[in-house]
Amino acid sequence: MTGKEVRLRRIFRRGRSFISALDYGGFMGPAPGIEDPGAIVRQVVDGGADAILVNPGVARSEWATYAGRCGLIIRLTGGATRYNPNMSYHALVCGVEEAVSLGADAVCIMVLVGAPEEQRMFETMAEVISQATRYGLPVLAEIIPADMNMSHDPECIAVCARVGYELGADFVKTYFTGQGFDRIVRACKIPIVIAGGPRTSDPICMAREALNAGAAGIAFGRNVFEAADPEAMARELARVVHEGGREEVAVR
Repeated sequence: MTGKEVRLRRIFRRGRSFISALDYGGFMGPAPGIEDPGAIVRQVVDGGADAILVNPGVARSEWATYAGRCGLIIRLTGGATRYNPNMSYHALVCGVEEAVSLGADAVCIMVLVGAPEEQRMFETMAEVISQATRYGLPVLAEIIPADMNMSHDPECIAVCARVGYELGADFVKTYFTGQGFDRIVRACKIPIVIAGGPRTSDPICMAREALNAGAAGIAFGRNVFEAADPEAMARELARVVHEGGREEVAVR
């Protein structure tokens, strides 16, 4: 068993994972639900999240809340806020070595497919994968369309997922398309975790449908931290991920 496999097993419990995405503050600031980073980290960890996805500052300040209780995924890219008219480019804002020093079990990078600077983001992704490989550190590639109108288009999402696999990511985060998602999973030989996106009326149903279509897990942010009771929502999603769905997906 390699170091990478050890780290992946901290994130994927019995082949599936519920990742609580708490990195939203990196471009939206103290948005509703994440005003107190320590409080929301505690709630999702108590609710049973397998891993948290956070920016390096939160990883550094809140380590006592999550250490030894869930996996840690650190986002390496960002650098644009909601006040920037060009939010379609995500630059490298944290290095692989720093993430390792913070105890990361994996790192996450963002690529917006179809954005004017798509090529630069893929170059960043390739460099991160190369560096992370030296440390046995898994890479989560969050690859989604720059055009939100394409966020549930099966053809576009198939490209997002497959390119993540082709370029060497260990698992990929992208949107759930509903119809046709099972074909996307079959064409992508690494685990896919689905992004929650904006808050939906029934995140439990979406999670269950995605798992039944072959997703390896979920990476939900607003659907958890904007809930009336984030801990209860996290607990229910953890139950669906590990007890619901059709079959478990092996970590590759």
